Amino acid sequence: MTEERCVLKIDSEFRRLIFPYTQKEYDVLEQKILQEGCNQPIIIWYGYIVQGFEQYNICMAHNIRFEVKNINFRVREEVISTTCREELRTRYLPENQYRYLIGKRYNADIIIGAHSAAGTDRFKERIRRELSKGKNLYESSAGRTRERLAEEYHLNRCSIVRYSTYAQAIDYIASIKSETADRILAGKMKKTMEDVMACYGKAEDEVIKLLATSRKSINIKKSAPVEKKKNMTIKDMPAFDPDAEINSLALTIPSWINTIDRTRYSAKFPLLTEKGRNQLEQELYQLQKAAQIMLHSLKEAR
Repeated sequence: MTEERCVLKIDSEFRRLIFPYTQKEYDVLEQKILQEGCNQPIIIWYGYIVQGFEQYNICMAHNIRFEVKNINFRVREEVISTTCREELRTRYLPENQYRYLIGKRYNADIIIGAHSAAGTDRFKERIRRELSKGKNLYESSAGRTRERLAEEYHLNRCSIVRYSTYAQAIDYIASIKSETADRILAGKMKKTMEDVMACYGKAEDEVIKLLATSRKSINIKKSAPVEKKKNMTIKDMPAFDPDAEINSLALTIPSWINTIDRTRYSAKFPLLTEKGRNQLEQELYQLQKAAQIMLHSLKEAR
């Protein structure tokens, strides 16, 4: 832990995981820091703030020194998962933020679990593997993660999956209009889960139009909801949807494209190591192969 007076970086995805203080809470914190100094370290990961955004803003505004504490996670998913878990455990959250964090944790934990199941160090160069094997490990991890989080948060598995899609949709909206995503999470812009999820993967003008459309809004509760598990009967089981799997995939692909585009614009390609280039190249070829197989399957089904 070191004392700093430096400019730290803010990652929009990390920032969205921490629900902002109310003005009253911010004012109280500001007065405390002005009187006592910044007693709590700002948690960072490779220079990016993970926790302590308000403390950082106050310290920078008043030229107050602060301490930073580096966390040793090696990939984003671990940072996201841990942050979501702690926020859900310790904070009083609006309902939409509650759903979002569970969805974000689920999506991160699936990736972490898939690599763990493969028995490989996900932080080293991975050896070539069969596409089907990787798919099976991912699906197996998703199933285990659904069960674990459903039990931990007293939800049914269907809710976990819906929250996953909801989180992806919020991130997609944020990539177009970040302030709108923040307002939805805070409950200031009342949209149903269906309203939000309908935006995922749509063109920018369609998203703006969908969000501007007045629809019946949900009632935002003051406390985080706890959905009780119910014993489902055959009568209660959802009707079979033949498009369920492909719809899920279709909703996920836009986020991959956004990630690829963001990396393409931000990465320092001339500085990449041979190891890093080879690893990404191999994975892109695997993705290309998977896309070609899927397109072939769709053509055969016509």
